[in-house]
Amino acid sequence: MENIKSKALLSFIFFPLLALVFIRPFFSDLLYPALEIYYQNFLIFFAVIALFTNRTALSKNTYNRPLLLLLLAYLLSTALSFKMQNSIRETIKLVSCFSVFFLVRQADETQKKSLIKTIVIAALIISLYSIYQYFWGYQGTLDYLKEMNSDFILKSSYAKDILITKRSIGTFPSPNILGGYLIMALFLSLSIAESKDHSMVWYLAPFLIVTALILTKSMGAWLSFVSAFIIFFLLSYKSFKHKKIMALIFFIFISLAAFFITISRQERLLDLNDPQNSIIQRMGYWRAASGIIKNHFISGVGPGNFHEVFLNYKVGGGTDTRYAHNIVLHQWAETGITGLIAIIFLIWAFIKKAFFKSKYLFLAGLAFILHNFIDSTYFISQAGLFWWMIIGLSE
Repeated sequence: MENIKSKALLSFIFFPLLALVFIRPFFSDLLYPALEIYYQNFLIFFAVIALFTNRTALSKNTYNRPLLLLLLAYLLSTALSFKMQNSIRETIKLVSCFSVFFLVRQADETQKKSLIKTIVIAALIISLYSIYQYFWGYQGTLDYLKEMNSDFILKSSYAKDILITKRSIGTFPSPNILGGYLIMALFLSLSIAESKDHSMVWYLAPFLIVTALILTKSMGAWLSFVSAFIIFFLLSYKSFKHKKIMALIFFIFISLAAFFITISRQERLLDLNDPQNSIIQRMGYWRAASGIIKNHFISGVGPGNFHEVFLNYKVGGGTDTRYAHNIVLHQWAETGITGLIAIIFLIWAFIKKAFFKSKYLFLAGLAFILHNFIDSTYFISQAGLFWWMIIGLSE
C-alpha cells in the first residue's frame, strides 16, 4: 500500500494550529494544569476535525506501528493502575501528543515551513527574555527577598541554584526544561538560516538561542547538543568541506561553553558529597526506578504514577521527583515492558526516517532524546510536545 498523504491542512485548522504551536512554550503545564487541559482538548478537537475532513489522514506511515504499540501500553497499564485518575490524565496527554503529530504530519511543505518559523519565532522571544532574565531580571527578586529577610527561600536548593548562581529559566519551571526546549529550537533555526530566506533575523536567531542555552547552565542539555552534533558529524564526515577547521572551531567553542557552565556551577556538579549534586540525584532516581521495574516488570505502576511510589523505593537523601530522569527507565516503570518496547521502536523509527529527511530535524530530535536519558523533558508538554511536532515534520 502506498503512503498517501493529504495535500494540506485546511485553513480553519492550520491557523489555529499555528497559534497553539506559538503559545505552547509560554505557559507551564506543571504550574497551570487547568490551562493545560484546555490546550490538550483543543489539539484533540482539531485532530478529530482533520480526521473527518480528510479520509486519507490515517494512511500508512512510518510511525503507525510504534504509536499503536505505545497507545496499547498506556491502555493496558492504565487498566491495571492502582491510581486510575493519574493514568487517565497521562493517557489523554499522550492522545494530545498523537494529535499534534497527526496534524503536523498532514501539513504540506509550505505549511511545515510556516510551522518551523513559528516555533523559531517563539523560541527567539523566549531566548531574549532568558538573556534579559540572566543579566537583569534576577537582581530585583534577590533585593526584594533580602529586604523581606526571606532566609528560608534564599537558602533553599532551588533558589540557590536559580537566583544566586544565576541560571536562566525563561517561562519554564526549570533551566533543564528550558535547555531541552532550546536544543530543538536551535537546530530548527539553523535549518531556516541555511535556506533561501536571507532575512537578518533568521541569521541572528541561532546565535541568540545558543546564548540562552548556555545561560541555562544546563550541563545535560549542553552535552546532548554536543553529542548529537558529534554523532551527525561522524555519520556525515565525508560530505563536509574544511573538516579540520570545522572540528577545531567546534572544539574551542564547546570547550569554552562547558568551562563556563562547570565553573559557575561547580558546587552542584563537582562536589559528589553534596546530596544536591546533579549526578548523585540522578543516580538515586535511577536506583528507585530500577526497583519499581523489578517489582512491576510487566505492566508498570500505571502512567503518571511514578511519583506516587517513588518514596517507597528512594534510597538515601536528595530531592523527591516526579520523573525518573531517564526516558527508558521512566517509560518502563510506568507502562511496563510493552511501553519500553514501544518507546524504543518509536525512537528508532524517528532516527531512520529523519536522518534521510532533514539533517536539522534529525539533530533536533536526536539531541532531545539524548537529553532525556538524563532528564525528563519528554514527559513535560511545554518542551516534549515539540518533539512530537518534529517527528510529524519528519514524516
